[in-house]
Amino acid sequence: MEETKNLFIPVNQLQNKSFVVKDYQRGYKWTEKEINALLNDVNDHKETDGKYCLQPVIVKTQDDASIELIDGQQRITSIYLLLYYLKLEHFYTISYQTRPATKKFLETELATLHKTILEEITWQNFIAVYPDYNNVDIFHLFQVYVHIHSWFKNPNINNGGFLEKLENNVNVIWYDIVVSNTNNQLQLIPEQVFLNLNAGKIPLTSSELIKALFILETQNKHAKEIAKLKATELATEWDQIETKLHDDLFWFFICDNKQYNNAATRIDFIIDLVNNRNSKEHDSLYSYRLYETKFKNEEDLDWKAIKKTFNKLLEWHDNKRVYHLVGFLIVSELKKLSAIIDLSKNKSKAAFAIALENEIKRAFSKTKKKDDKTVEVYNLENLHYENFKKQCNEILLLLNITYYINSNGPHKFPFNLFKNENWSVEHINPQNPRDFKTVKYLLEWLMVNKEYYANSDNKAIIELLDKALSFVTTFDTSKTLKDIKLSKEQIQDIEDVTESITIDLGLHGISNLALLDVNTNSKIGNKPFLEKREELLKLDQDGKYVNSKGETKLVYLPICTKNVFSKIYTTDKESTLKSFFGKEDMDAYKLFIETQLQPYYK
Repeated sequence: MEETKNLFIPVNQLQNKSFVVKDYQRGYKWTEKEINALLNDVNDHKETDGKYCLQPVIVKTQDDASIELIDGQQRITSIYLLLYYLKLEHFYTISYQTRPATKKFLETELATLHKTILEEITWQNFIAVYPDYNNVDIFHLFQVYVHIHSWFKNPNINNGGFLEKLENNVNVIWYDIVVSNTNNQLQLIPEQVFLNLNAGKIPLTSSELIKALFILETQNKHAKEIAKLKATELATEWDQIETKLHDDLFWFFICDNKQYNNAATRIDFIIDLVNNRNSKEHDSLYSYRLYETKFKNEEDLDWKAIKKTFNKLLEWHDNKRVYHLVGFLIVSELKKLSAIIDLSKNKSKAAFAIALENEIKRAFSKTKKKDDKTVEVYNLENLHYENFKKQCNEILLLLNITYYINSNGPHKFPFNLFKNENWSVEHINPQNPRDFKTVKYLLEWLMVNKEYYANSDNKAIIELLDKALSFVTTFDTSKTLKDIKLSKEQIQDIEDVTESITIDLGLHGISNLALLDVNTNSKIGNKPFLEKREELLKLDQDGKYVNSKGETKLVYLPICTKNVFSKIYTTDKESTLKSFFGKEDMDAYKLFIETQLQPYYK
């Protein structure tokens, strides 16, 4: 069997090659995002960094020396456009079997397009002149070519230097499938390429190679016309799965391993799931090797198993209750997806949902030794900001999720927004005034607490508040606390009143805690309740803010966080009007938490 020798092919060696894109392939789909990433990566690459490698291009050389593109047509087509723009016209050819208009467009009309792009023509104007080219493939080609032109308009870009780098430094990882007529073996990947490849900026995925095996199996199993239909069907199903997996609302509900998040292809996750790959024990080519062995032994590669697993996850996604329970177990890392799939076997939808709830109950019954005592760490009475912060986070997450489970509307908890942020447990009523930035905030905190305790029997706290107010009221409220030089006695007085109020109100307990993402938490800072509430509600309404670096940050405020800061759970009418989150508010909030989460406790 002939071996493939040139695994790294610089772009200049693609010259005069004839590529064929068969009809099982999808159309050209690159957008500004993908072409921009390629342009920037090539431009930023330095020779000292070694080879810059594109993702694998998987091909099969035909008897007539043409090259079937099994995987990689998006990259090969985009490089063709880029080379054409840089005056290397028809560097190689690409023939689309079922899209003759695309082939004709690339061969004959790019010169016209190039000229019209320079004149800033729009897509609408272009198809008005060339109505035969009004299809989705050519629309994407048009948009990418326009972006290439816009990118090179930057005066800092050296076209000649870029072209030299593209031709000589950019490499295609080239895999040519070669099949012997006698033993039907496959020559595909020398393993060391994957093990030693560190130069490429885009992470490699084994799914592209696995796809080649499936296509090749189809071609070997069936007569030509049937093989063509089967290959088209498989490629369509493959693309449909990949497209759905790039829907972040779906993806982040199932993905329990962040290493897959930035991979160019997400179907690897499903493939590895089917093959029970453990990322801690198995290397990235584990699933590929299993399929390669099956292929060599002429065993069924079982595409149906991948479809079945994906369809099961899709079914869960469409079931409101199951979606939220699975999502919680995954996001909170209480259960791996593979274990959840095992849990679902031989169960009806209703029985599976009950099993998921039982898994949460089992997790919430966990205990921990603390101070020589066995403590139920998820018990609402035991939850404490300083002692069990992780458990507080999980309880508050489930609280927000149950809002959607119990609602009548179609909306779902957005696991994508949640997993794309870092989250913190935030005190609703501030518990540490020493962290206030200004004297103004410290004074407000003391006065609001004084008003709250005015009608109480807790004379000790009232005395401590009066003592602190006696000197804080003399400070310039525009000053920061760092500017004020407090005496040791004054520092102790503030610490005493802080500790007393924290203990009396239970400010570290779950009834004074809510979820906030780190960015929003940083934005609002440490402020008294009323100002914090106003800031949060404004951020929620705007949906974004600009930070000190000039970056626009999106805001996702969990529904129960918004509600508790709005005092929606407070039933006492007088308390709802107070600019303080007091005992009545906390008790009402805690009762709401208990009611919502009661099904998850044994």
